[in-house]
Amino acid sequence: MKPYRGARRKSSYRPAVIIVLLALLLSYFTINNSFGIRYIFTSIFYPIQYSVQYVVKGALSVPANIIALHNLSRENKDLKTRLTTSISKLALFEELVNENVRLRQALDFQGTNRYRFKLGVAQVIARGASPYTSLMEINQGVLSGVRVDMTVIVEAGLVGRVVEVSLFSSKVILITDLKSSVAAVDQQNREFGVVEGFANQHSLAMKYVSSVGEIAVGDKIVTSPASKIFPPGIPIGTVAQVKKRDSDLFYDVRVKPAVNFSKLEEVFLIY
Repeated sequence: MKPYRGARRKSSYRPAVIIVLLALLLSYFTINNSFGIRYIFTSIFYPIQYSVQYVVKGALSVPANIIALHNLSRENKDLKTRLTTSISKLALFEELVNENVRLRQALDFQGTNRYRFKLGVAQVIARGASPYTSLMEINQGVLSGVRVDMTVIVEAGLVGRVVEVSLFSSKVILITDLKSSVAAVDQQNREFGVVEGFANQHSLAMKYVSSVGEIAVGDKIVTSPASKIFPPGIPIGTVAQVKKRDSDLFYDVRVKPAVNFSKLEEVFLIY
């Protein structure tokens, strides 16, 4: 009984398969539309035909989409690499432009400085990691004629003096150092004093200014003709604060440096 039923079950699918194939053939091939048979079969089996085509197209498009996504990913990676390279090149170009501007200004100042000093250019090659470190190293030494106590300046004003010299480099103590002292004078009223470091790069202390004298906020402080190390008239800074009690013999003066010590890249040695 079971074999007979199985054979019958298999044979029952044949008419349906034949009809479907016939409908597909009628829909794809052009024949005479006798009695509207082609139209009827086409209308009945169009949803099946459409579904089959949709599934087939979808199945074929999957590998193409995977390949397209892979190509897009690779292209995106290439574009990111190019962008990173372009940004690096642009940053390097801007740095070279800025360096060129600085060097041109340095050469102009070296040749036509208002002090009429003979100047030598040096680059800052090292400084302490702490912002309060008051020593820096420059790339000129004995072979360039550098000596201890040579004055170091920039266009804005006084930087410091050389305290140690080797063949190819030298160390400079900044005027912000607590051990530094510079004989100074108020450019407006000629009050004398000594400018010393004040433990940071943004303030200096001017000591020994007589309390009977006149000194005011905004006055320009320059190196004094009485200095044994520094030439006279080099800007040191501007008076930022003045205090004095009735019992004080001297003013308590704070001076804002003329030089931005955190941005020093090239300096000048006075020969």
